[in-house]
Amino acid sequence: MSSSRSVSSRISLEISLLFLSECHICSNAPHTMRIIIWSIASAFLFSVIFTQRHRRPIFTCGGNFTGDTGLIGSQGYPGVYPPNNKCVWRITVPEGRVVSLLFRVLDLESDSLCRYDFVDVFSGHINGQRLGRFCGTSKPGALVTNGNKMQVIMVSDANTAGSGFLAVYSAIRPNERGDRYCGGLLDKPSGTIQTPNWPEKDYPAGVTCSWHIIAPQDQIIELTFEKFDVERDSYCRYDHVAVFNGGEMNESRKIGKFCGDSPPMPIYSDGNHLLIMFLSDLSLTADGFIGHYRFKLRSLSTASAPLTSMSTIPPTTPPVVITATLISAAMRGHSVLATFSLIHLYKEGNLAIQQAGKTMSTKVTVLCKKCPLVRRGEYLYTDLDLQKS
Repeated sequence: MSSSRSVSSRISLEISLLFLSECHICSNAPHTMRIIIWSIASAFLFSVIFTQRHRRPIFTCGGNFTGDTGLIGSQGYPGVYPPNNKCVWRITVPEGRVVSLLFRVLDLESDSLCRYDFVDVFSGHINGQRLGRFCGTSKPGALVTNGNKMQVIMVSDANTAGSGFLAVYSAIRPNERGDRYCGGLLDKPSGTIQTPNWPEKDYPAGVTCSWHIIAPQDQIIELTFEKFDVERDSYCRYDHVAVFNGGEMNESRKIGKFCGDSPPMPIYSDGNHLLIMFLSDLSLTADGFIGHYRFKLRSLSTASAPLTSMSTIPPTTPPVVITATLISAAMRGHSVLATFSLIHLYKEGNLAIQQAGKTMSTKVTVLCKKCPLVRRGEYLYTDLDLQKS
């Protein structure tokens, strides 16, 4: 389609130039007539050139795209995208490069969990790591793959629609330094992760970073944060760091969601995959963070769940006291899975107090023979409580 258009435009342009250079009528016509003829021909020539340079691209449902850069958009953009549809775009850039995708427009049906209309972005074409699911009108930052392939999937249901999305992809060098690029696949025994611009200045707004750490099968991953300063919110709804067991965003496998200026406690994966997602919205920013990971042999002492003491004799004084607000709780067999927003955290020895406002959300699993009924509200937990459960 595009090649036939370019051929017809080239023919029209050649005809116009031929007309202007070989028009014998013009040379023999009166002066006024020559001006009219030249004006008509010039206008026609200008319209051909303008149309060629400013033709609006036609966006279809998915497709295969190659090259260093390009533009993809929802079907019919900027018109309303069709309902009950699924479109797949597969992007491939030259070997040795990775794909960066930046949304220019995002206008899909809004939902807090993006259950209805959404755009999924994956690193790779088949069974790749999902970099994020997006809906509504809040655009993510640049999304960067681990290799030279990316897959974008848009799904719509039967109801409300919008104008869809418009995004630009480009080929960049792996680990290219810049204020909008971060994340990647990490498989060395130890390493460092940090927000863009660290430590010279604040991280930029509208950034999404995804680090996928893979250890050998018989090892787990320890993650510690040396410095941590991310926009504060009681429920970490805006800028935040989310950590997941496994290689993709899965709420059932989320270890925790963190923000504020208090570094989280050391985090341990329950397997050989760990995913760290950092997201900043389009408003306030902060210093950011620097963290370190290392591989460790599996051991009972570093298992992230369940939170029960290995000692049979409870200590006389609790080493940890937590004040928290319960967000949700669910029974799972002989255990309770609860999600808390921590308010205060006291630790034995060198007293450490996490003040109100410097909160985080985390999930706690407690094994119990007879699990109690848990309702929403504020709770105070000690290490003794966990041992008695």
